[in-house]
Amino acid sequence: MKKTVLSLLIILLGQTAFAQQITVRSIEPLKGTEAGGFYHPVFAPKGAWLLTSSENYTGLKQISLQTNEVTVLTQEPGAGYDVRISADESVILYKKTEWQDNRRLTSLYQYAVAGQKATKIADATREKITPAFAENKPVYVKGAKLVKSNVTPAEVTPFINIEDQKMALYQGDRKTILTPNGADASYFWASVSPDRKHIVYTVARGGTFVCNIDGSRPVSLGKLNAPAWLNNQWVVGMNDIDNGEVLISSEIVAATIDGKTRQTLATPQVKIALYPAASPDGKRIAFNSNEGEIYLLDITIK
Repeated sequence: MKKTVLSLLIILLGQTAFAQQITVRSIEPLKGTEAGGFYHPVFAPKGAWLLTSSENYTGLKQISLQTNEVTVLTQEPGAGYDVRISADESVILYKKTEWQDNRRLTSLYQYAVAGQKATKIADATREKITPAFAENKPVYVKGAKLVKSNVTPAEVTPFINIEDQKMALYQGDRKTILTPNGADASYFWASVSPDRKHIVYTVARGGTFVCNIDGSRPVSLGKLNAPAWLNNQWVVGMNDIDNGEVLISSEIVAATIDGKTRQTLATPQVKIALYPAASPDGKRIAFNSNEGEIYLLDITIK
């Protein structure tokens, strides 16, 4: 009996020792954002700068993480929603939202970072537009069809578009509708993992899940709004609470894709921490306060 208990303790201690945990090494406000008005941070693929927008996704600002210089790229309404940056950081794709005769229209722009010039690549339409990249070449989904020019199927890496509240996986020359939680569920906040093996997504009134790239084996991560990939094994999001009218609190939460580990990352300076984004190396997390100040968490995963 004693040997059995001892063996069980050794197993449990071993599991604890090898369980991954995140350590917050530091939390600092990002200089240049102290006055507020910076929301929805997005890391550039090489990690040297951030894109931010206004609270309602109007405009885009580029913030250097080396010099803290803030550059206004555009002031177009809707530019911060679904913004995309090419892997080589040469091009930014953003949308413009406008109203004509009480109709909501969306157009798509390509912004050349080096030349600081924006060019319209899709005219205003009532159909939904979702931007993406295929080997640094702009592509986009208009309505429910992938629009591409001078792009081969092999260059179209997996990405998710929400169509009729379902997940549409575009990969190569194929589109697959995925409904891992059932065809009646409403899906949003979906994205593919860096290694292209999993999808994180949120279900209305159901929480956030991770499934295989083919939509199989969904795993619940609980409430984890605005989920983003920290690395291939961890997802970071927010646990925001309101009273029906205003936010009361919001914490930055990380979870492993198997749903077995969930950890709140302490942000003592900030009661309401929103919309986390992870750096490409998984060592930093950017988020905005309720007032629109950007903070950076330096982390290690053990």
